[in-house]
Amino acid sequence: MSLNPITGHHESSAMPQRVRDVLGRLKVSLHQNIYEADFEYGPQPLRWEQLTAGAGAILQVPSSGGVRMRVTNAQGDITVRQSRPYHRYQPGKTMFMATAVNLGTALSGNVQRVGFFDDSNGAFFEQGQPTATNPYGMYVVVRTDVGGTLTEHRVGLDSWNGDITNVRQLDFSRIQMFWMEYAWYGAGVTRFGFYINGEPFIAHQVGWGNLQLNLGTQAPQQNPWARTGNLPVRYEQRNLAGTTQTNDMYHYGVSVVVEGRTDDQRGFTYSYGLPNTVQVRSVSSSTNRYPLLTVRGRQLGTQEYGTVYASTTGNAITSIGSASTSVFVGSITGTTLTVSSTTSGTIAIGQQLTGTGIAWGTFITAGSGSTWTVSSYQTVPAGTTFNGYAVTITFPAATFTSGQFNGRMIFFPGQGGTGADKNGIVARILATNTNSLIITDPVTGGALTSTPTVASQVTPTASAGTTGGYTFTVSNASGITAGMGVTGTGIPTGSIVTGVSGTTITINQALTANSSGTATFNTGYCIGLINRGQLLPKRLMISSDTRCVVELISGSISNPSVITGANFVPMASIGSSNSFAERDAIGTVITGGEVVFAFTLAAGSGLQDIDLSYFFPLYNNIRGSQIDQLTLAISTVSGTTSVVGGHLICQEAMS
Repeated sequence: MSLNPITGHHESSAMPQRVRDVLGRLKVSLHQNIYEADFEYGPQPLRWEQLTAGAGAILQVPSSGGVRMRVTNAQGDITVRQSRPYHRYQPGKTMFMATAVNLGTALSGNVQRVGFFDDSNGAFFEQGQPTATNPYGMYVVVRTDVGGTLTEHRVGLDSWNGDITNVRQLDFSRIQMFWMEYAWYGAGVTRFGFYINGEPFIAHQVGWGNLQLNLGTQAPQQNPWARTGNLPVRYEQRNLAGTTQTNDMYHYGVSVVVEGRTDDQRGFTYSYGLPNTVQVRSVSSSTNRYPLLTVRGRQLGTQEYGTVYASTTGNAITSIGSASTSVFVGSITGTTLTVSSTTSGTIAIGQQLTGTGIAWGTFITAGSGSTWTVSSYQTVPAGTTFNGYAVTITFPAATFTSGQFNGRMIFFPGQGGTGADKNGIVARILATNTNSLIITDPVTGGALTSTPTVASQVTPTASAGTTGGYTFTVSNASGITAGMGVTGTGIPTGSIVTGVSGTTITINQALTANSSGTATFNTGYCIGLINRGQLLPKRLMISSDTRCVVELISGSISNPSVITGANFVPMASIGSSNSFAERDAIGTVITGGEVVFAFTLAAGSGLQDIDLSYFFPLYNNIRGSQIDQLTLAISTVSGTTSVVGGHLICQEAMS
């Protein structure tokens, strides 16, 4: 405060907001980079994940040290690059990021985005629909799925509330230095800005506490501005409606900074080891990389309904319908969708809508004919082309209550074939009815990679497998796929189909008796929220009675590992009831993965305690369907069997 010599009143002399963080403190404290990247030699596949659809393509450009993201003129092209970690927000600290980006050309039907965000929550810059007063089509957007419905608060450049004099200097056909910062708390501030000549300025900000505007409805803000403050850095392109030309977006270096430095975040620490009833495993002589123990997180952070590999809780799925699609022309005013003409397909309740200027996550909740109701309040002009998509999963009658799982995810293990969906499909639930769920793909808004198979029964032949084997035969394998749960005589509880070859079925556990009678195969599923936490390796405890080589093998999105004969058991089922991890201790062969650590364990050296605190965490992928794995692998010398015991100790950072 200072004294005005004329009025005699005390007046505020606070420094300008651009040099204060979003908690009002002058930025004189030490800041700490918690994540940074440049792309001089490659796209950094161990630290960044990328996803494309259609003819979308991503290419690292050595001559400029950046990454080019390209969509063609085809509707449905997508490119996404997202940091592997979700940067952990700490109350009382400001999260800040800065990056250099050339967004490319502002085209009707295309969007380019950069910021702290994922498919469900976050804040970002968007280059979208150009207008007469916003010729570069620049917007700032805050996305939330609080309450189960995806909603976006979008503000065009012509309505930004920051330093408009400097904003008007920006030419978005050139490379620009973007920055963003936020405090979550639920009611914190989101702030968007740029650098010019090394000086920061604020383009727009929203203080969510005591806010009158509630995401376009003109009602008081009642909810948190996002469901979480733990967010990744992301670059994204989408061709929503088809354009006349290819569009290129380039991004370069990026940093994520915590103002005031980050404090050590002590999550729960768990020991993932061999069972207390089977303390060691024997590794035969001359064995190469025997997977003694493998740990990973689980795909869903909350598991609220169903079970992953069999429907012992929750109801079995009755049927999974084919995709319901539509293409039509119309407009949206508030939550009313008016249809002027239909190009193809049939408009239906539950379809997610995509197209130019349509808020992400919008779906049809009611209506018929030419008048429908949509989930998100917005204005979309007449003449806009809409694309609708949905799949309906049917359950026995009166399974749910209306809206019970809106905004949650449903995970189907073992579905999806190859690539990012190798270990399963996770789809967003748009609507919950009493006996059905309406879902769509969570990233692309397009068709699911595959349709999971519903429950089926097959009778094994008389020559079914023997005790201790992993295979048995069936008379008809039609409809049986990897990832299905299986029960029957001689088949251990929790068994999963790992392979189908003709009529030979391979499962993940050894048979306990001759398999006979009827074997039942079920598509497992689980409803909840995607796991965005981290497993941080801390220590390795290991012992062996003979000399052997110990290696840690990391399986990530870019180089996945596969464990033959694995049975990943939730730690919650073996004594660690609040753990978010899974452990395998019966796998026999590992393929793929990246060797990241190794040493030789001397014969009779006793228990060894190895520091792993410098290891990188284990993450989930964008789709929430493929978790990083860490395997403790043992290689033995010729003529000697090693009896080895081991435990991996990790910290689970979930908040």
